[in-house]
Amino acid sequence: MDPTALKINTVQQCKDWLALLPLTNAQQAHGALTAQIKLLNTAKLAPEVRLQIMEVLREPVAFVQAERAKRFCSQPVPLDPATAQVWNDAIGLWQAMLQGYEACVDAGNAFIALVCQRALGYAGLAMHDHNRICRAIPSALWQQLHRLFAAVESFGLADTPVSDFVGRDNPNTSCAATYLQVLLAQHASPDALTLAQITAANRWLKQWSSLVTLTKTRSPDNSDHQLAVVLGTGSGARDGKDLQPSLNVRYLELGRLGAMLAQTIAGLRNGKSPAELALGADLRRPDCENLLLLLNTQWCGVGSGRTEERSPSSLKVMVSMQIAAMHFHLSGRAFRQPGARLSKREEDDMQMFGHVSERTEKALLSQRSGALETWEIINHSRSGILGMCRQPDAATRISHNQLLGLRTATGKTFYLGTVQRLLIDESGAVSIGLRVIPGTPQPIAARIPGVVTVDGNKYDRALLMPADDTRKIPASLIMAPSAYQPNRHVDLYIDTQKPAKLTSLLDKGINFERTTFALS
Repeated sequence: MDPTALKINTVQQCKDWLALLPLTNAQQAHGALTAQIKLLNTAKLAPEVRLQIMEVLREPVAFVQAERAKRFCSQPVPLDPATAQVWNDAIGLWQAMLQGYEACVDAGNAFIALVCQRALGYAGLAMHDHNRICRAIPSALWQQLHRLFAAVESFGLADTPVSDFVGRDNPNTSCAATYLQVLLAQHASPDALTLAQITAANRWLKQWSSLVTLTKTRSPDNSDHQLAVVLGTGSGARDGKDLQPSLNVRYLELGRLGAMLAQTIAGLRNGKSPAELALGADLRRPDCENLLLLLNTQWCGVGSGRTEERSPSSLKVMVSMQIAAMHFHLSGRAFRQPGARLSKREEDDMQMFGHVSERTEKALLSQRSGALETWEIINHSRSGILGMCRQPDAATRISHNQLLGLRTATGKTFYLGTVQRLLIDESGAVSIGLRVIPGTPQPIAARIPGVVTVDGNKYDRALLMPADDTRKIPASLIMAPSAYQPNRHVDLYIDTQKPAKLTSLLDKGINFERTTFALS
């Protein structure tokens, strides 16, 4: 059969073709669906027939997109080339669905609200998949979203009820609710959210977006904080307090949403479970509360945002991505088991030079100890750093909550921080926001009795962080993932061996755990 031939140009043909589609082979099914929908979008069909076919395609498209998304979700970024292609294909299918519905606009006024709601939804799904790999939303996609909403608004159908059963527990929605869901999802600081938080916020917004309305006039009750959107621009919602009303400005009325958020947060603090408050069961109560507080701040301006002064900078730093590399660049030498004898080469250096030469150290240095990249610090505060790698091809893959080590060019200052914000712009440059761990780390060795390290040795690299008296945080250890267990015994080697036990977990990420400890 000709793979370039359209096989779905009637509703019955579409159903028959889908019945033979190998959905268990998501890659093959994805390619076939994309090809057929692109052919459909260029075919000459009656708008009503096109719309009926598009509706039949929605569920299989949702299924294969969810299956293929497993390849790129929860992956460090930037994605490797093969995974990036899977993501590009997913965006291509969302765009094909969006364009297919845009081509249905001429189906008649009775279908305008449904057609635009579907198209707005697919624009939102494309944005959601950008969020899931920390990519900035292209300005063209924002313009497409705004154009769709302006079109349905011009017909006076923005609030017309529409049923949408695909991917929703509550099918009742409208173009305005779908548009607001996208605006609020993108104004929730997705670059600072984990995949689990993004997923939860998007699910909640399907319930909450009906609590928000759009108006052409600014509310006198929201003079200090009111979000607004300017139709036709290449960006989303923004602080609207300085925007003057105009034909293209729409203000978001968030009073009912803010009241609901406050009530939900209070319910969590009073001991109700997330499930009891219709929040689902995928996040623990403290995690739900923290996410709701962040959303309340982002959307309604409630709570304290960043208060520390930030200073601009153009400082170059060397960034290490693993504990082994941080340990090496702090100690200035390859890791050696405590008490181990010098190698023959090291002994020869000691006899000839009185120290181990740099050449020998480099020969002993393992690959995982040496990785460094040069980044530029854009600005910084006492507890945070915003950095950017302007050479995207050289960027090591990074995740939220990953521990990074930053060393200044002079080598005199070394910071540790965890990734709180992560964004790749349209040029491919990577930006990160770091929460700095106060204090200067000290490279030490640690071992857990009975546990063998990845190198087959008893001791492994660890970092000792000093106590932070200002924040009343005791001294802590930074070790490899899975090291922490309550009251677990460890042997620390600083100047001598010191028995200790782990007492509490302060923080964790994909490449570290930070724990408090007590010396025995």
